[in-house]
Amino acid sequence: MSAAQHLPLTLENGLKIHLIHDPQATRAAALIQLAAGTHDEAPRWPGLAHLLEHVLFAGSENFQNEQRLMAWGPTEGARLNATTLACSTAWFFEIAPEKLEAGLRRLVDMLANPLLSAESVATEAAAIEAEYRMLCSHRPTLCEAALSQAFCAPHALHAFHVGNQASFGNDIALLQQALKDYHQRFFCGAALELWLSGPQPLETLHALASQWGSVFRHHNAFTRSPAPPLQPASCRTFSLQHSGMEQLQLHFLLSEPDASLLSVLRELLTDKAEGSLLAVLREAGLCDDVTLLEPYRSRRQSVLSVAFLLSESGLEQCAATEAIFKHWLERLRLLTADQLMHYATLSRRSFNQLSPMQQLREWAFGFPPENAPPLTLRWQRLLAQLRPDNMGRLWVSPDATAPATGVQGFALHSAAIDWPTVPETPPPALAFHTPGAALTLPVLPPTQSALRRLPAVGETVLLLNPLPGCLSGHQAAVIEAALQPVMGECRHRGGELRFSRQQGIWLLQLSGNGDLLLASAEAMLNTLNEPGASAIAQGKRQHHQAQQQLYSDIAIRCLLARLPDLLTSETEPQAPASQSPHLANDPAYESLHGLRWQGGLYGGDVGLHLALARLLSRLPGQIIAQPQQAKRFPSHACSFPTESRDAAVLVFCPVPDADSFAAWRLLAALFEPRFFQQLRVEQNIGYVVSCRFHHTAGQAGILFALQSPALTTEQLFQHIEAFVCGMREVIAQITVAEIATIAASLQAELPSSLPENVSQITEHWLHQQLAVQPLMQEMYVPLLPSRLQMAYQQLITDSSTTWRLSNSALIAQ
Repeated sequence: MSAAQHLPLTLENGLKIHLIHDPQATRAAALIQLAAGTHDEAPRWPGLAHLLEHVLFAGSENFQNEQRLMAWGPTEGARLNATTLACSTAWFFEIAPEKLEAGLRRLVDMLANPLLSAESVATEAAAIEAEYRMLCSHRPTLCEAALSQAFCAPHALHAFHVGNQASFGNDIALLQQALKDYHQRFFCGAALELWLSGPQPLETLHALASQWGSVFRHHNAFTRSPAPPLQPASCRTFSLQHSGMEQLQLHFLLSEPDASLLSVLRELLTDKAEGSLLAVLREAGLCDDVTLLEPYRSRRQSVLSVAFLLSESGLEQCAATEAIFKHWLERLRLLTADQLMHYATLSRRSFNQLSPMQQLREWAFGFPPENAPPLTLRWQRLLAQLRPDNMGRLWVSPDATAPATGVQGFALHSAAIDWPTVPETPPPALAFHTPGAALTLPVLPPTQSALRRLPAVGETVLLLNPLPGCLSGHQAAVIEAALQPVMGECRHRGGELRFSRQQGIWLLQLSGNGDLLLASAEAMLNTLNEPGASAIAQGKRQHHQAQQQLYSDIAIRCLLARLPDLLTSETEPQAPASQSPHLANDPAYESLHGLRWQGGLYGGDVGLHLALARLLSRLPGQIIAQPQQAKRFPSHACSFPTESRDAAVLVFCPVPDADSFAAWRLLAALFEPRFFQQLRVEQNIGYVVSCRFHHTAGQAGILFALQSPALTTEQLFQHIEAFVCGMREVIAQITVAEIATIAASLQAELPSSLPENVSQITEHWLHQQLAVQPLMQEMYVPLLPSRLQMAYQQLITDSSTTWRLSNSALIAQ
């Protein structure tokens, strides 16, 4: 577990700073949070806070054009984003530790000294209009809007807060002045908090925070009116008609929420071990997943929502799920102090597995880890608010019928409904983990599998992945469903078993000490060899839900989800433009015994490697000794139906051979900021504008992604082609020094040749699937302008393996 240190301080200008020193971190992060959000907008300007969040990225007094954070960051390997909430707004980025100061200077300057130019205001207003149109069918957004009906009006919760062209109007000068007034009112030290995280000593972080945090002006008279309290409405049970998955949300209004305790509640809710709430609901065929959400938070209140992904439709299913949930809430009151501390420890483990930027988001406005025992009294105060008389309900289903109504600026089919009587049922066999039980070690078979042994420092991790293309989506869903109890038990004992798709590759990851690896591997193998009828049924449901999401999600995500399956198809791919996902049948379950796997053990001694190699001879299918190269099909253009009204396209250009990897990676780094600048900032063709180097299904290449509410798919393809051709002059004029600067940044991003933790080990394994030689060391050092120009010429002249994906909307335009 990470030995991070957290130090809160306050600067003379009133700025609160939080310094987090994590000696094991390989990345650094910064986040600045403003104590103002959508609730602080003037009624004349709905969406103003959201618009300001966007416009601030457009440039500042000291950093403009390619030097501003939005353009500079991606070229330096940074990840960055922002979010606007009811009572706060945050801007954040993650980067290599040595570049933290340069990024922080840009972040501070864009918030303290923004240009707020008329041109950028007009551009971002149009971008938010596109975002608004996209959100009009976005399920989580519409669920939050429907849930607001359970609270008394008028309240700022009910206001339109996303913004669109109608709310901003056509007078850009007036809108620009409103942004300046909002900025002048709130952007001072007393209204801001700065979070810094990295491997640097606390003294170094303190110096950075003091130097750059002092840029914000001091405002002695700054005050902020608290948000008026939410009051539950007389009716708190509603339905929402929406395509896709059946869902039940049970929500509670909390007073003075204890955010760190909510991280413990989340661990209990999402526990997968036998006897947990989730396991009991799954076994009963009621629910396939549970999520803890917080759709609203002010300084004094929080709306907490428990979302159940139902396995069948109907209000009776909802009522039966609610009945078990209420039994579970009663059982929570009986948890011992040791059990509470165990789940608090799990919450800290979950937190430590996040990236530095994700951790700062949790600290600032999420569910931070629990670090303040004793828990018992605080826990009882929380449970006292999770009462049936404090609970509201939202049923989300295609079968819900309701007239159209306007809520939070969105057109919903939502209405109050009568709730069926919750059935009286015997208490289910619910259980919570009690630490201390002994492990039972397996009897090893005499045969041995071809398990590779790879060097690592620290953690021991077993990785298994089916060869790309040999595992169907249905089989993957069954594996994921069947392994849930094994995953939960392994986690309780200090290890981790995961099955997920990473970079388009299905991957089993098992980590822990030697005995736990053996015991968990045996339980995993028993389950994979005989998944059980309930797991197969659950896998069928989950596969069907995944297929539904391929057309109901945001259009560009639908296309991204399609890409790895196309690249790994066993047969020549076909474009299913005429196939409706509504009519697609789930395939019959196929045994896993025909699978071919790759397997590797990172770390561990010779004895553990031998024991696991023998144990894995029971793995259904066969572990092969040498990885196989991904198939390469000729160029293809595929169109898929999506529900979105926007046009969306992907163009994926795979690297032609291993020797070209470095040059194509550098091309992508040159393209990325310029693509965004030209198509998003200057031409503003749509909300989604992205170019990056992309790994998927064992292949690497340059990926272009566009989504637009105004242009056709053919026009979007033409924009991409024009951009690539227009880069000729940039490539021709590139210098050795410029290449060296970018190459140094890219070299730092490569996985370590001696990984030290699960995250680094997984990254190393996935990078190996690309069959790139040399894998890591000095990959970019000999790259010359002539080699980059050759790669560019290859890109624009040889499109023989380029993939072009587009959507065709199911809804009439």
